[in-house]
Amino acid sequence: RQAMAALAQQQWDEAVDLAGQAVQTCSADVDARQVYAEALWAKGLRQEAIAQMEELVQLAPEDATVQARIAQMQLELGRVVLARQYANQAIERNPQMPEAWVVRARVARHLGDFRAALADYQRALAYAPNDREVLLEVAEIYRVAGQPDRALAALQRLADTYAPGEEPPQILYLQGLTYSELERYQEAAEQLALAIQRAGASADWLYQLAQAQAAAGQWTQAEQSLRQALELDPTHRGIWELLNRLESLRAAQNPLSR
Repeated sequence: RQAMAALAQQQWDEAVDLAGQAVQTCSADVDARQVYAEALWAKGLRQEAIAQMEELVQLAPEDATVQARIAQMQLELGRVVLARQYANQAIERNPQMPEAWVVRARVARHLGDFRAALADYQRALAYAPNDREVLLEVAEIYRVAGQPDRALAALQRLADTYAPGEEPPQILYLQGLTYSELERYQEAAEQLALAIQRAGASADWLYQLAQAQAAAGQWTQAEQSLRQALELDPTHRGIWELLNRLESLRAAQNPLSR
């Protein structure tokens, strides 16, 4: 319990020391060894953590949560074959565990198999329909796969898990980008402006806003957004290019202004 408390307070050295003592006291204690593995992992001792998890698999071979966790760890280390192997074992032991489906989905995504990834993500959502992290990853896959309509639906489902007005700016930003991909530029500009209002301005976000505004025919607003972005990043090449295009368009429409 002391090790768990230290882990919660991000006191990694103390957590490792206390959990190690607990494992020495009773090497067959599943909870103690799992806390020890997590403490080692948090401290950055990844190989040692994996070794403890492998011991834990031997102690609790039917515990699907152990299989799912070691699958996550293996994936973070880039060991996709082992990650998939442990994820499959977790699913065999408990097919209703969303974490196991998520790990296997991430393995498929890592390998570029988006269809398999989406299928596993959907299985995860069947058991945890409001998992925000999964919904975000689903939206990202749809965007990469060139299906912005489905990406937007996933983002809207994700936004609905928050109270109105409490959606994180990142979600609003991604919705704005997706509206642009759907050529719904007015809605894109409105969503991007709201994201910036909540999160604060950044050069990249202002640049995306300016692109949407320009595509919607709001040239004056787009130029204002670009000049604000330049104050934050005067070396941003995309901002200068878009600003030059807007000035060229203005000059073409009004030759006397040259």
